[in-house]
Amino acid sequence: MNEQSSRGLSAFELLAMSWSFDEEPVHSIFSQDGSFAAFLLTSGKLAIVRTSDAESPARRTVIDKESGRTTIRPRKVDPIPASILDVSALTHLPIARFGAQGFAIACKDGTIRQATARGLVIERVSSGSGPICAFNGDPSGEHLVFARENEVFVTGTGTGNDAQLVSLKLDHQVTCLSGIAGDGKIAAWGEGSISILERSRDLKLQWSADCVGEILSMNWNSQSTHVACGCAEKAMLVINCVSRTVEKIGNFPREVRNADFNDAGGALVASGAFRLVGWKVSDLPENDHPGSPLSSGKPGFVVLEAIASHPTRNLVAAGYENGMIALTSIGDPDELLLRNASNEAITTMSWSPDGENLSVGDKAGESSIVAFPEQMFK
Repeated sequence: MNEQSSRGLSAFELLAMSWSFDEEPVHSIFSQDGSFAAFLLTSGKLAIVRTSDAESPARRTVIDKESGRTTIRPRKVDPIPASILDVSALTHLPIARFGAQGFAIACKDGTIRQATARGLVIERVSSGSGPICAFNGDPSGEHLVFARENEVFVTGTGTGNDAQLVSLKLDHQVTCLSGIAGDGKIAAWGEGSISILERSRDLKLQWSADCVGEILSMNWNSQSTHVACGCAEKAMLVINCVSRTVEKIGNFPREVRNADFNDAGGALVASGAFRLVGWKVSDLPENDHPGSPLSSGKPGFVVLEAIASHPTRNLVAAGYENGMIALTSIGDPDELLLRNASNEAITTMSWSPDGENLSVGDKAGESSIVAFPEQMFK
């Protein structure tokens, strides 16, 4: 991109819309239709931004007819301001999708609230019998899952029968929940135990197992056979729902905040190391077998804090402790540097459902939506 070098702008500055919130964004997610994104801030407020852009990179791209070189001119107009909603959210729990354009958050008063794209806040689940200790949703925005002590609840995001609440009490407290898998499975962790639930008309327990370690996040693979878990103890866990086993992968330099699957690359990837680490899904570590590791990107001296696995491509966005952001192809040593080091750690990253936009937040409070022209992936 010649425009980038001639004006001293990074690829990130050319491709991103950015907002400064003066406080750290701790979670981010796109709406189901990709038209909005939400950032959860450390104060418990929710910032909602539009992904539509009158000055999108595609509109600012110029192709020289003689040389064929492609350049992107700098942005001239600031993006539309964010809507800031004071929802008193629990900031250690993620945001969930609610319908096509809305979001749901678990709140400090024990309620679950819907935040609409127009900035309305609507209570959807009352405070009940106790605080919410775990929360998540499904990719379609049709259901929410949450826990109070040892009871797990699933509710629809519609009205009437579509919002029917079902629940199940477990033998252990629950402090982390996966999203709802495509076949209705839910992973619930707490007090050193993992339980795999099945949602149909009711909520049923499939199986439970010992699972030691503080789990920070859980992600299903697309076949609903494995769960990747990031852990605070500088490790990750792989839950195998076929063999009903739990495999621990340790010796990371830092806690593993994110572990996820990438279908296009056939890989399991994780943060917490000095580069993107991963394994072939067809040969994951198990018992004393180390599996088939995959080296991706360039090794360095700064820990990878956050990752986001692309929904359709063999690609992972990697955000580092020093603020650097790169796009890495799994198993490839090359990577595309989006942003140089800024000394502000990346705190959250997520892809839009269509994979055309990436949300990024850092400790300085800068929150961004990065739009990628199609030709960047060719």
